Amino acid sequence: MLFVQVSKGVDGRRVRGEQRRSELLRATLTVIERDGVAGVSHRAVAASADVSVASITYHFPTLDDLLIGALAWAAEDLAAELHERGSELGARPADELARLIEHNVVRRRGRTLALYELYLYAARRPELRDTAQGWLEPLTEIARAFTADPQKARLLVAALDGLLMQALIGAGEVDRTDLAALLEVLR
Repeated sequence: MLFVQVSKGVDGRRVRGEQRRSELLRATLTVIERDGVAGVSHRAVAASADVSVASITYHFPTLDDLLIGALAWAAEDLAAELHERGSELGARPADELARLIEHNVVRRRGRTLALYELYLYAARRPELRDTAQGWLEPLTEIARAFTADPQKARLLVAALDGLLMQALIGAGEVDRTDLAALLEVLR
């Protein structure tokens, strides 16, 4: 009897499915950037992704599924970016943090607004809170570079969150001297 060993390769359908999910979540963030969370519908995301509504409802049967997926995907995306930037803090951390905030307020303004919309949406939805808190981890990791005290690290994250929000609404500019003073207080 002859036995043929079949190698387990990558399931192409699964890969294509994950790619499609990522495309749909990216399109969802695009809709949120443009219209806010209130503007998200299967139809709006389908138009943005240039796919059928059936394609979206196959992967995300409800709007909650779509928004939960978008929040988790955006949190992972932000974590990857912050991890990369956090490793570049260098000798002048206040300057680097100011650049990080400026980058998220100027170059990625739409994406940052979309993330905050999802973040605030999670405040009203208990089932989303764990996912929303997941995006605080990369910020906390960066904060730990400045202080070993967990309480001070949480306070730094809260301060950075507030600075980002204030910069988004135009209530204040990113001031490197303020960041330097904040870091000094929280060391």
